[in-house]
Amino acid sequence: MKLQDIGEFGFIERIAPLGMIRPEGVVKGIGDDCAVIDMGGPDYLLVTTDLVVERVHFLKDLASPETIGAKAVTVNLSDIAACGGLPRDAFVSLAIPQDVELDWLDGLYRGMTACAREYGVNILGGDTTGSKTDIVINITLTGTVPRDRVLFRHTAMPGNVVVLTGPTGESGAGCEILLTGADLPQDVSSPLIRSHMEPRPHVTEGRLLAESGACTAGIDVSDGLSSDLGHLCHDSGVGAVIYEERLPISPDLMRAAAAMGKNPLEWILNGGEDYVLLAAIRADRLEGLSSIARAAGCALYPIGEFVDRKEMILRTRDGRDAVLASRGWDHFR
Repeated sequence: MKLQDIGEFGFIERIAPLGMIRPEGVVKGIGDDCAVIDMGGPDYLLVTTDLVVERVHFLKDLASPETIGAKAVTVNLSDIAACGGLPRDAFVSLAIPQDVELDWLDGLYRGMTACAREYGVNILGGDTTGSKTDIVINITLTGTVPRDRVLFRHTAMPGNVVVLTGPTGESGAGCEILLTGADLPQDVSSPLIRSHMEPRPHVTEGRLLAESGACTAGIDVSDGLSSDLGHLCHDSGVGAVIYEERLPISPDLMRAAAAMGKNPLEWILNGGEDYVLLAAIRADRLEGLSSIARAAGCALYPIGEFVDRKEMILRTRDGRDAVLASRGWDHFR
């Protein structure tokens, strides 16, 4: 059997039981956006880590080092946001080929530190080593969250509303435009490419959801809406019905899809790297929470509901039900 036969998440399930030797204080280990650790105080400690690898996550000739550095921090901030946490301290490890210029590395750190400072994060250390081929960036980020407000993946309930904190698909479209060199008007392509290159972590939205008490579960949309909804449903033992007509779609995405002969749903459902949040909200609290979100300058998009059966359904605009398969990003398939 090869790694590609079980995929990234099959591999995670395979190794998860091997790591835990001392369960005391571990509220949540492998399988969520962050590890959640009880340190005995009023807040839980959150810990997450993410790798960013040249030629897998970025191409040096398509992005500035500042942009790459900021995105490397953003993907970690998004995990903290998914748990409703406040980001705290980061540790950066780099594997660097010999031919990388110091100016490029200076730019990388300018991008990382600018993003970190925006969200009140210290960069406290890390490690450096050589690489034979590509640049590898690994960031570990800590955060805190009140122990009665942490958001998990396994606690969505039937009847909860499926809510997004922003549109999906724009990053996937931007990535495809970059890789294919699609000839689109700049006013269409630029916002989509920016969505891919410069995502915003929804830290404010995550804090709002957690503090409201109306949110029962959350996850960030990094692998694609269909896959991350699948993780939430699997871990919570529920299903979901998603309504096509409720999915937020930007005019730029529609214009790009028309010009490139694409179905925009492919990007919206499976594109990945959106870094918005996907949440389960108590139905009787949705209206009040939406008002609070608007007052805070945030948006909530109700796109469906969680149901008491273990399948995901996409209800199309013409009322048909289609099975919604998890077809987002998997590194090993």
